Amino acid sequence: MRFFLLLVSLVSYAFSVVTIAPVEIGSKPGVSGLVEVSVQNARGNTDKDEYKGGLKVQYDNNSSYVTWLQASANYAEVEGVKNTNKTYVHLRYIHTFYNNKDINYEFFGQSQTNEFTKIKHRYLLGGGYRFHIFHQMMGKVYVGAGAFGEHINYTTQIDPRESNARANIYISYTNKLSNDARISYIGYYQPKVDELSDYIVTNALELEVNVYKKLFVSLKVNFDYDSNPAQFVEKRDFTQATSLVYKF
Repeated sequence: MRFFLLLVSLVSYAFSVVTIAPVEIGSKPGVSGLVEVSVQNARGNTDKDEYKGGLKVQYDNNSSYVTWLQASANYAEVEGVKNTNKTYVHLRYIHTFYNNKDINYEFFGQSQTNEFTKIKHRYLLGGGYRFHIFHQMMGKVYVGAGAFGEHINYTTQIDPRESNARANIYISYTNKLSNDARISYIGYYQPKVDELSDYIVTNALELEVNVYKKLFVSLKVNFDYDSNPAQFVEKRDFTQATSLVYKF
């Protein structure tokens, strides 16, 4: 309980989605984490301000479970006009299935806001299983399958509140390219269980390079697709971000 209170207190001050590499039980025993920041300011021909940040805090008991909380926020203005304002908080618990580290069960909760996709609040609560497919020279691959409940409040009156049940299918990959570089990918497919034509696809690719001791540079590319977003919101969403990451 004290550990989770510590996590909540830390994330209250967090401000870009943190690293996407799959978490392995026993890889980082004890408490660990990272802080990620990115700031861009321009004046003159272009008047722009962009701020991104994230925090992840993790506890690994080195034998049977790992749990972590991560949070991020992104805010930007161009010529004094706001064009980005979103937040993300995710809590996950993963436990070995009958002490088999290649098969895990997991539970998670999530909260999101995004002013420019008209999401005032999106809450998720769910769980499932994760399977370690292979661990070879080409990298590590996990696949997951489960379900979650979803509740969405929109910022507009024309979009009704939603309460949905969605399947949650994902693949997660990471490969250490060298002692100083790692590439990771995660992809989610999340259809409504009673209406498969309503689905969300999320893809994230990250290249992380160690530049000095515990300091890393992270390059992320995200592509999201929502088949049924709020009215007048684009179905496709693409972002690219470069940031500094400090691991502890």
